[in-house]
Amino acid sequence: MWALLKPLVGLDPNEMNLLEQPLIKNRMQPLLGEHYDTAVTLLKTADKLQQEGPLFYLVSNHTPIPQLAEKAGFVWNSETNQMAVMLVSGGAPQIFAEQLNNQAAKVVPSWPADLADYADPVKLKQKALQKASSEASAQLGLSVQQQQLAGAVLGGARVEDVAKAQLEQQKQQLINTATEPVAAKVNAVKQQVNVVKTQVKAATDVQAAVKTSLETNVKTQLQQAVQPALEVETQVKEQAQSQLETLAEPVTTLKTEAKAAVNAPVQTAAQQGQQLKTQVQAQLKDEAQAQTKTLTEPVTDMNTQLNTAVDTNVKTAVQSVNSLEAAPATGNADDNDLAAEMAAEQASLLQSTQQTAVADKAARLDAVNAAVAKAQAEVQTAATLLSQANSPAEVAAAKAKLDAASKTLAQAKALQQQLSQP
Repeated sequence: MWALLKPLVGLDPNEMNLLEQPLIKNRMQPLLGEHYDTAVTLLKTADKLQQEGPLFYLVSNHTPIPQLAEKAGFVWNSETNQMAVMLVSGGAPQIFAEQLNNQAAKVVPSWPADLADYADPVKLKQKALQKASSEASAQLGLSVQQQQLAGAVLGGARVEDVAKAQLEQQKQQLINTATEPVAAKVNAVKQQVNVVKTQVKAATDVQAAVKTSLETNVKTQLQQAVQPALEVETQVKEQAQSQLETLAEPVTTLKTEAKAAVNAPVQTAAQQGQQLKTQVQAQLKDEAQAQTKTLTEPVTDMNTQLNTAVDTNVKTAVQSVNSLEAAPATGNADDNDLAAEMAAEQASLLQSTQQTAVADKAARLDAVNAAVAKAQAEVQTAATLLSQANSPAEVAAAKAKLDAASKTLAQAKALQQQLSQP
């Protein structure tokens, strides 16, 4: 029931056909019995579902069937799950309330403020007395004071109290009647005061307008008086600016000439540095080539001499062996001994030649190793000079020397690798 009613609070129940929902209809029909149609007819005049605390309720706005009922109300208590319906007919309420299964005694339903007066016996009695008094006064033609007295008596009040109240009311009316002329005069005085206030305000406004006009005129006159001085000031500023520009031209020219005078030596020094760099690079290149030639020429000469000696000795030994092999076997013993001795001598010579070649190769390898060490030292020296260079010329010279030393080191290492091979 909560899930059905809570989202509809403040909405028109007829648009959702609320009273026809099974959760409500199936409980109202057995609760109301023959009064179901009357209650539903009145409740359909309610234009919104309302909530007051745990109570969800509908109250009819008018009655389409006054002969059967004047008012109808529907209440569901979310705390007790009790449904109750009220029908008011002739000022008297008729209440239909569900009884809870877990309650032994009859549970009196709770009503919202809109329906509480119809369920209160005291208030219902007062309404009935007021209605009866009004009807009786109308039939008897009583005055307003008599109607009030009759209504109070019917309501249980004492006649003396009602009469006293009416006398107090009449007294107050007489006082009001007597004081009305005085009040009229007071109002007239107040009106005159208001007129004076209006006139004072108008005079104040005129004074303010005059003051504003005077201030505007004075300001205009001051501006007119100051304008020539401002124009003179502007002319003086323009003349001063012109003189400054005139004085600044020689300074600008002097700056340009000074800048050119400073840049000329720098450009000359840069050109000289570039030339020096080119010369140093060429000189280092020539020195590197000369050192390379100095290192390689002895090795080349020794290789040539060694190859020539070895080839000659080998050739001689081969020829001797061939001649011995070609000699006739029928020779005498002396000839054979001589041949054997010559062969042994040739073999010894060949071995000696080979040993000499090996010793020469070792000597050349030592010389190449020394050249590699020297080239490495030169590369290190050039790198140090390059890191310590402070000018473009020094950087160029150190870099060129480093390039030449690196090239010489590469050539020496290549020759070292060649001689290291068996």
